[in-house]
Amino acid sequence: MYPSPHVRVSDADREAIVARLSTATAEGRLTIEEFSERSRQAYESRTWGDLSAVVHDLPSSALTQPDSAAPPAAAPGSRLPLFSMIAGLASLPLLILLGMPALFSAIAAVILGAKSLRAPARHGRAQAITGLICGALSLILMTMLVTIEF
Repeated sequence: MYPSPHVRVSDADREAIVARLSTATAEGRLTIEEFSERSRQAYESRTWGDLSAVVHDLPSSALTQPDSAAPPAAAPGSRLPLFSMIAGLASLPLLILLGMPALFSAIAAVILGAKSLRAPARHGRAQAITGLICGALSLILMTMLVTIEF
C-alpha cells in the first residue's frame, strides 16, 4: 500500500483494488457477497487508509502500488509500417500493369513510411523502410517512364 494512509486514491487505484478482489474471489478467498461488499467499499474509499481496509486480510499484490510507481503500459503498435509496406510492394506490380494509377500507391507508401519512422516506437521499422524504398523506387521508375515517353 501507499506509505501514507492519508493520501487520496485515484479511480485507477480503486479499479486495481477491485481487480485484486475479483482475483481473490476467483481463487476462493472471498465469497460473492464479500466481493460485492468490499467492491462497494473500494469505490467509496477516498484515501489509501480506507482502501487498505478493503484488502487488509488478502495476500499482497503488485496491483496495490500507487499509479506513480507503476510502469506505464506499453502502447499498442501502429499499423502504419505495415500499410506502408503493403502500399510500397503493391506499387511495383501496379506500375507494370496499370502505369500511372500506381502513383497513388507509391505516394501512400512513401508518406506512411516516413510517418512511421518519425514515431518513437521501434516496432515495424523494417516494414516502414521496405514501404519507403518500394514506394520511392516506383516513383523513380514512373518518372523515368514519363520522361522517356515525352
